[in-house]
Amino acid sequence: MKSGQAADFAEADIVRDIGYVSTQDGARIAYISYRPKSGRHPTILLYDPYNAGAAPFELAKEFLDAGYAFVGANMTATGCSEGVIEHWYTRKEGVHGAEVVEWIAKQPWSDGNVGMVGNSSAGSSQLWVAAERPPHLRAIVPTGIMDDYIHAEYLGGMLQVGYVRWAFTTQFQTPLSGMEWRIKEGDAHCAQIRGSGRQIIKQPFFDEFRKHPVKDEWWDLISPVRPDVAGKINVPTLIVAMFQDPGATAESMKIFTQQMAKAGNKKLVMINGDHGSARLGSCGYSIVDEERMRFLNRWVKGVKNGTENEPPVTIYWEVQVPEGDAKKSVAGWVTHHLTWPDPVVERRLLYLTADAKMSPHHPPPGPDDGARLYLYPTGVEQIFDNQQFAVEPRSEGVLNYRMAPAASDMTLLGAPEVTLYISIDRGDDADLALTLKDIDPDGNVLFLQSGLRRASFREIDEVQSHVDEVVPTFRKSEKLEPGKIYEIRMSLHGPIAHVVRIGHSLELTIGAPSAEMGLPAGAISINRVYHSEKYPSKILLPILPGAVAKAPAPECGTLRGQPCRKETSFVPGGLLAIP
Repeated sequence: MKSGQAADFAEADIVRDIGYVSTQDGARIAYISYRPKSGRHPTILLYDPYNAGAAPFELAKEFLDAGYAFVGANMTATGCSEGVIEHWYTRKEGVHGAEVVEWIAKQPWSDGNVGMVGNSSAGSSQLWVAAERPPHLRAIVPTGIMDDYIHAEYLGGMLQVGYVRWAFTTQFQTPLSGMEWRIKEGDAHCAQIRGSGRQIIKQPFFDEFRKHPVKDEWWDLISPVRPDVAGKINVPTLIVAMFQDPGATAESMKIFTQQMAKAGNKKLVMINGDHGSARLGSCGYSIVDEERMRFLNRWVKGVKNGTENEPPVTIYWEVQVPEGDAKKSVAGWVTHHLTWPDPVVERRLLYLTADAKMSPHHPPPGPDDGARLYLYPTGVEQIFDNQQFAVEPRSEGVLNYRMAPAASDMTLLGAPEVTLYISIDRGDDADLALTLKDIDPDGNVLFLQSGLRRASFREIDEVQSHVDEVVPTFRKSEKLEPGKIYEIRMSLHGPIAHVVRIGHSLELTIGAPSAEMGLPAGAISINRVYHSEKYPSKILLPILPGAVAKAPAPECGTLRGQPCRKETSFVPGGLLAIP
């Protein structure tokens, strides 16, 4: 094979080892390694609570072909790994992961250079490991980072049913296939560890986080998004975030802009897509694969490919997957930015009006407060796929607001902010579910971004908040009184990069969350949103001045994480005003 030429390994061409790394505190971390039969190689580590310790050859092949060895290891007390921990997301997982990094560096097949990759929990684990600063860790590429009260388990202050399910299945079900595979392959230790006193999670995570419905000190301790974890990372870091991955994008922004503000050789890549779009394997975008490999080649392998000279922020616009194949992903266009948020972005204010519009004009003085009514919690907009999104919410349970068709391309780059003035007529709380959509002249409705907020969490953290995110404290729940008007100020779940093309409109919908988000707070109620000089409900849009679309609009239903449906006419929604 010529120098610089990519290999094409078959499984028979490599060496596979299944074993354990002994840690200083006496635990054993289960690993699997793949490597060429000769030579010393830089190594890529995947460290997760799922089945990394039984990672298949197909997952390693991308890295083997690029000249790396590959190691998959299960985090402490997961899969076949030993360890006694209080619950998931503790510093011990980082310590053990750092020891795995240093073990790799000492192997005769390693050249001493280690990089880390992984999505979701395997993304967050990299932060914990890198915070320990193992000497041979050269770079990390965390994607889909989601380990925080605000951006994950209690999104918007609402306990997420999906995360209870995830935590339960990850601890008790998901790792079983990997454990059984290792045992079948001759791992006698795994059979002994399983169910023994050497593998104990004292407090199952799905139980533990349900004990903490507000963002108390416990959440502060388990989150890696803090100065003594993410803020300690000193290796080159590439963060990849998907715009339609609820919570993960906002969390990635916070790490990049605040916790790693002074870090060098960091890069942020943002793309439209869902939580799985940055995963390793067949479902991940080829665009992410290429960005990841180029970054690793520079900082782990030492290839001088110019990555360090590029602007630190890259945005891929309107990425599509032809024929549904993520490995054929293609962007409409790409932009680069020196910082995030881009300082040239302008914030354009549109007021929500009593006649269901989004208008640049402030509501005039009037004899009433311009209330619009809706029946809570009957209006739900499902945003998970095209089939669910096609079912329009019950009109009496939502309020829709539509902007006039754009006279020229309007480019959004950042997180929209919404301020609502609301009241309820029964109960003591309410959950707000917002969706922002693009409507084209043919009636195609494209989902852009969502937002959730439990109304009793109104206090804003003025220290953590910044121009691109309004951050609630979530420290206390302040219940609502029927008939009293409250201000709710919130950002949508994360930034977006989208062009509202000529003739298209934006639409904002206010409704209730789906059952996937948990049981709605409060009671069946007629809720009101106000639109007046005194109570000016509004939306603040991040506009990139002068930017226009550089490709035709994608076909309805083809963007991953952005469902689309057809409508025949605009439905304002809501109930008739009560005299």
